[in-house]
Amino acid sequence: MTPIYRERIDHPMAWRGSDIRSKDEISFDLSARHVAALKDVLHRVNGMALEDIRREHCGHPALDADMARIFDEVQNGRGMMFLRGIPVADHPLPEIEKMYWALDTHLGTALSQNCLGHCITYVQEELLPGGVQATRGHKSRQDLAMHTDNAEIFTLLCVRKAREGGQTQFTSALAVHNDLLANRPEVLPVLYRGFPYHRRGDQPDDHPMVTPYDMPVLSNVDGHISVCLIIGSIMAGLHERGRSLTDEEQAALDAFHEATMRLQFEQRYEPGEMSVVNNLTIVHSRSEYRDWDEPEKRRLLLRIWLEAARDRRPVVREMSLYENKHHLFGCDPVPGRSHARNDYAAVPESLLNIIKEGQKKQLRRPNAN
Repeated sequence: MTPIYRERIDHPMAWRGSDIRSKDEISFDLSARHVAALKDVLHRVNGMALEDIRREHCGHPALDADMARIFDEVQNGRGMMFLRGIPVADHPLPEIEKMYWALDTHLGTALSQNCLGHCITYVQEELLPGGVQATRGHKSRQDLAMHTDNAEIFTLLCVRKAREGGQTQFTSALAVHNDLLANRPEVLPVLYRGFPYHRRGDQPDDHPMVTPYDMPVLSNVDGHISVCLIIGSIMAGLHERGRSLTDEEQAALDAFHEATMRLQFEQRYEPGEMSVVNNLTIVHSRSEYRDWDEPEKRRLLLRIWLEAARDRRPVVREMSLYENKHHLFGCDPVPGRSHARNDYAAVPESLLNIIKEGQKKQLRRPNAN
């Protein structure tokens, strides 16, 4: 457990939702010149395998300086930016992936998102046999509670949007920290201590299913406050350890959640929009959506997790979900693993009910900022 930071955080990253009057304030629109440059880069890398495309392949005078400014805003400014105008309607999906990957090489190094080594994930509804919703949030159309991903930076590119719903909410965890320090300081010790996390079957066979250490919701390294929160993994981890949340722990998570929803900024992705988010200082959620009947029109976002290219935020080792060999975040590929284990998806119905009950309070969506 790191020392609790007891001072107000005065930084652009400690914004409140009401501070952002519109999405335009945190967006960068690609011009015709930018789009032409991006297509030049696509032509340059189009014959290459995705994993072989590096930063040196993707530089362009019309892109480099602006991408550097976007990166700086994400790492040192508000922590979040949107790129708009990526020409997704003009290209097939494999080319969209390469344009998306090329932009991300300006921001950092892509991380594996599962034990299979996948560095681009499709955020799209996936029904299990019998029409059951997948347990992984990015494969479900249901509400997602406020959470973080497993990276320093995450990006999302919208290829197609849902028929209805699917709004995304973002909240600065630094603003939440300020709010709790002023109004609920008694919950901070629990949040700084953290919880065990279920690894959802992406760990190597010789690693435990649950982290052998508590992962802090909030942590402090030399005044740099970071956040980590996945409520479903917490509930599953506690259940695996044979216990549930104490009243004190429930109160701390409720207080954190209430502040995140009260201080949120909400938006909806449009096709061709790409978000770049500092995952160590911002939590996000998504409302349930209704999709199209036609498969070719169904909502599709692409997701990449990144290790930042520079200006990396110092964090404690316990923020790593997996005991990786080469990266603090992401998930090391497991040699010989041909498919993802189902340890998390195949939990007993009783545990699924515990997780769902724990998430109910995390899905209230007040409008006040």
